[in-house]
Amino acid sequence: MATNIRDVAKAAGVSVATVSKVLNGYTTVNENTKERVLQFVKEMQFRPNSAARSLVGRRSMTIGIFLTTGLAHPFFTQILAGMEQALKSKGYDLIYLAQLSWNREYSFVRHCQSRNVEGVVVFGFQHEDMNFDELVESDIPTLFIDLDVHEGRAGYISSDNQAGTQQAVSYLAGLNHRRISFLSGNKDSYVSRHRQKGYRAGLTAAGLPYREEYVAEGDFTRETGYVAMGKLLALTERPTAVVCCSDMSAVGAMEAIHDAGLSVPEDISVIGFDDIEIARYVSPALTTVRQDMITIGRRSIELLDDLILDKKLPPPEAIVPTELIVRGSCGPANG
Repeated sequence: MATNIRDVAKAAGVSVATVSKVLNGYTTVNENTKERVLQFVKEMQFRPNSAARSLVGRRSMTIGIFLTTGLAHPFFTQILAGMEQALKSKGYDLIYLAQLSWNREYSFVRHCQSRNVEGVVVFGFQHEDMNFDELVESDIPTLFIDLDVHEGRAGYISSDNQAGTQQAVSYLAGLNHRRISFLSGNKDSYVSRHRQKGYRAGLTAAGLPYREEYVAEGDFTRETGYVAMGKLLALTERPTAVVCCSDMSAVGAMEAIHDAGLSVPEDISVIGFDDIEIARYVSPALTTVRQDMITIGRRSIELLDDLILDKKLPPPEAIVPTELIVRGSCGPANG
């Protein structure tokens, strides 16, 4: 492992100034020399501090984050904690690229350029919300969270939404549930689509039929979870269990079940997805699929740093495993 820039220069057979120019993005360095230096940087796990990396004044050592959901989003503090782990080790600063009015005419590229960021993390958007073409086609290294963009210099990271939901369905099938419903999120969102794939895969693995009427659409919120669960409860043959696309929609579903005079889990078992703090404190405590948001935050910065350092690197597609957390909201099928 290299401890300073001189170690890399000696190993690569070049001057310290050449290594500094490569790290700072100078285009005057011979391409073969640049590739050799970057290879030794990677092999020797060299992570220069911000002062060294900006030695010739060409690097800002700043990463931006676009976040539609705002700082109050229940995941953001965990994602930020994970980001901080990597930011400290790599010498970057992070700035929040706020915008009062997002729309499809908004220019991510101009905002990035105006703040002189070296790369950007995008979180909380859907494909239909914004026009990402300009950003993806630009030379700005970009890492999307929960949005499957992987072309040019833009990649993504997400939880294993499909496997997590499939595990939830399998767990309910193991409790002898045969009428398992699904409360989706926004139907066109990357997350909701993959969780619904997991729901169908779980049914298939358990030898259970897919029933269209057992799928109710929400948008990840408590309010739509309540409404969607009401529709499922109105079915002639109501489900005995429901897998929800988020913990908040699961909380809404549980309220609808209670308001209908039924009990969780005696009448209907409920599983959420996320494992936000409230999941432990509702009654009964919510069984849920936990996302490792600390790892997602940390890896998002690590992957972005790789893209910043190596312009030829293919865009990453990183999937982080989930974990089923069993609590009190599930029980054996009753009927």
